[in-house]
Amino acid sequence: MRGGEQGEWFVPVDRRATARVRLFVFPHAGAGPAAAAALRDLLPPEIEPWVVNLPGRHTRQAEPARTDIGPLSVELAEAIRDHDDLPHALFGYCGGALLAYLVAGHHTPQRLFVGSFAAPDVALIPRRMHLVPDPAFWNLVLEEGGIPPQLARHDELRAVFEPPLRADFTLYAGYRHRPAQPLATAITVLYGRDDQHLSRGSVLGWRRHSRQPLDLCELTTGHWLLDQAADQVAGAIAGRLTPGPPVPPLRRTPPP
Repeated sequence: MRGGEQGEWFVPVDRRATARVRLFVFPHAGAGPAAAAALRDLLPPEIEPWVVNLPGRHTRQAEPARTDIGPLSVELAEAIRDHDDLPHALFGYCGGALLAYLVAGHHTPQRLFVGSFAAPDVALIPRRMHLVPDPAFWNLVLEEGGIPPQLARHDELRAVFEPPLRADFTLYAGYRHRPAQPLATAITVLYGRDDQHLSRGSVLGWRRHSRQPLDLCELTTGHWLLDQAADQVAGAIAGRLTPGPPVPPLRRTPPP
């Protein structure tokens, strides 16, 4: 599979001739390819960042939105296999962590990184967010954070960003956790120690979803890692994917 009918499933953030591993990024709700720009200049040249590019969002906004998370994860895994010239890892951020986790279930990446998201069996997924009418929808979005407040003040910008936001919330709302075999791949959880959205116990729950010991990397920041601590995120990823002394997590958890 080389992409969707009209667009590519993944686009490179930065092509790198020296790349030894490819990092596929799944950003938070409503975010497009530009969301990975924060990592572009912070990752070492050995890591080539790519970002998911879903139909009905941003550069593919003219296409019908895909909101069927199960079948979509299968197609994304197939698309990643089209880029198998390098080893690869996945990084899912906030809601994107759920999609990255499902994609990892259909193949075995070198490592799965998840940031600012609870384990999928305990995650509190907003089931009706995509159905909330304006202006209450935007009030809720701004309460959650991750979206510049000035965006909501301009009708033209809301018209651009609201469809991908609603599409992503619809995507997440369709997830129903079903018991499954733990992943063969190792999971690194990136978690802000000052996160007011998640409990530490909810992120420790990721240990149930891999056969490898959980790698919990507690960062000195809050919930919005890429906005507040992109350098720490890039350092944690680089330390686990590139040769040389690893960047130690602040805390590690023992195997379950």
